[in-house]
Amino acid sequence: MPVERRATGTYVTSLSQCPAVAARTTAAKSVHDLRPDEFSVTMAIGDSITAGCFAKGIQTNPLDTLDEWRGVSYAGGGDAGAVTIPNLIKHYNPALTGGAVGNHGIELCFGPLCPIGPVGWDPTVDQLNAAQSGALATNLLHMVKDYLVPQVKARNISASAFKYLNLQIGSNDLCQLCAESLVPTGADLFESSVRDALEYVRSNIPNTVVNVIGQIPVSQIYPLTLNQPYCSQLVPLPHENIECSCALLPGAVGNATRTLMDNLQAQFDARLLKIVKDYQTKAYPDFVAIWQPLPLPLAQFPIESLSNVDCFHPSAKTHERVAAAGWNRLTLDAAARGETFTWEDVPTVRCLEAGDRIQTKGALGL
Repeated sequence: MPVERRATGTYVTSLSQCPAVAARTTAAKSVHDLRPDEFSVTMAIGDSITAGCFAKGIQTNPLDTLDEWRGVSYAGGGDAGAVTIPNLIKHYNPALTGGAVGNHGIELCFGPLCPIGPVGWDPTVDQLNAAQSGALATNLLHMVKDYLVPQVKARNISASAFKYLNLQIGSNDLCQLCAESLVPTGADLFESSVRDALEYVRSNIPNTVVNVIGQIPVSQIYPLTLNQPYCSQLVPLPHENIECSCALLPGAVGNATRTLMDNLQAQFDARLLKIVKDYQTKAYPDFVAIWQPLPLPLAQFPIESLSNVDCFHPSAKTHERVAAAGWNRLTLDAAARGETFTWEDVPTVRCLEAGDRIQTKGALGL
């Protein structure tokens, strides 16, 4: 693809096609005056999506098929050549640290069924991607308190260094809607859990910008995967998803549960936006949250957008496209950040411009 100039900037298929950007003559003094290349560290918290679970699909070695492919996670991956938000930032700041590398088996943490204390991670692979498969919003504080903060301290990361934290959570909370009596969910608990985790980050990891990502439309997995042979490759039987049956029940019952899930998803996103607005209003000089909704028309995407392991988790192709879209919008205003994500045959990325800044004030009409 040739260089394409749009109203929001210059877009290419590789940042190597972009002109160099000179370092700023006056360094940023707070999180409210940052250009993305001024991040020194990237971090991530979330669930199996952020962990890159099953992202590379069915493998020749069966032992690898059920792995978390941490290095290609859109939010926290650092594998060489992978299109991830950390790697896109690193193009402009080669000294950037924190991106996960490689893969390993599943690190499970599901509500109360979660390891206690600083166990359950592999720091050599995970680096500063603290996400855990199965995680609910109530598990976020565990990730931050028992892994992320200790790792930041162990690495002697300066308090003055600017840090990027990607937060995406909620898919498992949505999937528990049909079993709420067993695992409590709901917007109030969701909001308080996210707030607790972010307050711990604010108190212990200064100079952090948190990119709060909205929900993937889980209910849309049903029409996308219905009667798809692609979804019967690992087990040659009709596709039955056991990871989120609430979204994939057939008939009128399924239509009803999917409607309930969509309603709860809207509530979750509204609470996340509320949290972001609260932090932007408080205007801490060393901590802020920004909002990235995820208007992802998943039902219209190709079936290859999902892993052929389970037809539920995003494939590496989707990680690439979400990473590119996330990077492209990082310095744009709220209107641009809210535009519908489109599936591109080849992801396009926006060239960094000298005047770019992450908008932490005013972008939400404050």
